Amino acid sequence: MSNGDSLPTYDDLARYAPDSGLYDSAPCPTWLDELDLKPAPPHLKMGTRSLDMSTWLTPDQFRDTELAVKRRLFAERDETVFACLPTGETAAREAAELVGEWIESHAGVAVDWRVHPHPLAAVSLHVQEDLALMVFRDGDWHLDALSLCFPSMWRLGDKIGKSTGAVHKPVRHYESDLSNRVDTFFSRLKPETPVWRRNLTLKPYAFLHLPTPTLPIQPGGLTVTDDGSPLWLRSERQTLRALPRSGALLFTIRVQMAPVRHLRERSDIASRMLSMFDSWDGERTMDAPTVLDAFVPWLRSITP
Repeated sequence: MSNGDSLPTYDDLARYAPDSGLYDSAPCPTWLDELDLKPAPPHLKMGTRSLDMSTWLTPDQFRDTELAVKRRLFAERDETVFACLPTGETAAREAAELVGEWIESHAGVAVDWRVHPHPLAAVSLHVQEDLALMVFRDGDWHLDALSLCFPSMWRLGDKIGKSTGAVHKPVRHYESDLSNRVDTFFSRLKPETPVWRRNLTLKPYAFLHLPTPTLPIQPGGLTVTDDGSPLWLRSERQTLRALPRSGALLFTIRVQMAPVRHLRERSDIASRMLSMFDSWDGERTMDAPTVLDAFVPWLRSITP
């Protein structure tokens, strides 16, 4: 993949894509019912809910495939998928211990700590989630450790070590509408009150690894067929918990995908989704305009 400031091409991203047939042949996912589709601009919704720790992580039938992609990324692009600053070391080791204990007790998976010299990286190679650690220092929360194999249009090198505000700088309305709310929320979070949320984006391919601010589109542009191809629903199930010893905040980010054709089976979801998009009124900022501009008319065509 291209290095430096050059952006990856479609072929670059496709090198690390899982077999889309595995996701395409799966039944309609149950996580569609977890989406927050209330009509409101996206920057007004945090959508956090209390987390039952028995469902902290979400191993499923795609685990072997997705962990194989992770292993390849670590083998070929280690410096772009993992980083831990000295200020994050203590928290990273605590987080690795907690994740390792959970997957052993809830999924029957024993961590092979030899797969990577750093414990946070080692444990991340056993879970489908990406792992991010926010450490409070210098009067603000900072992203000081990160295992990021499946980013949704951002890059580790652009975010590591930065404050919460700097991490979210590209997000429209963050400084004016969300910054204070997020900082207060972070500071009030306790180890005994973990939370989770789920977001939604649309992508023109089933690629997990998207370290790019813009989506490369294949020659010929984007044409949506009657069944919604080539568009995919991409959702991040994010959890957040405060670590009991270090006080750092651990994010887990699980990317899940499904072809948009499933919305034909779920007219209730499709109708709510269309109402949400219509309520944005020019605030469709979650994806490249070409993707949403192609998706919304298709969604309208299948909605009663």
